[in-house]
Amino acid sequence: MNVEEFFSRLNAGETNFTDIDLRGACLIRSGLRDINLSGSDLRNADLTDVDLARVNLMGANLSGAILLNANLEYAIFIGADLSGADLDGTNFENADLSNANLRNAIIGNLRDAILCNTILPNGRISNDGCGRG
Repeated sequence: MNVEEFFSRLNAGETNFTDIDLRGACLIRSGLRDINLSGSDLRNADLTDVDLARVNLMGANLSGAILLNANLEYAIFIGADLSGADLDGTNFENADLSNANLRNAIIGNLRDAILCNTILPNGRISNDGCGRG
């Protein structure tokens, strides 16, 4: 699916986009709240200033993606690959990053995220949020 088709379907009210390929897509300042992108390939996509509140990104590949100043409030990243992603200035309030890979990612503050068996940028595994959520 190309970006134009994705936005056409999104604007038509579709919310289920499991396993789609949006590698390298430019989605800057898009409103993508409350949709399902589980298992999708968003490697190297530009998601700067994107609203991903309550989006399901379970098992998605966002390695190398740019998520500067994105809103990830209540988003589900269980088992997602965010290795090497740029997440500076991102809102992680209640985002579930359980079993996610953040190795070598650029991150400002994960204080409000749920971390359980989460690989941090330095390679350390965090279980600080297990049982929360």
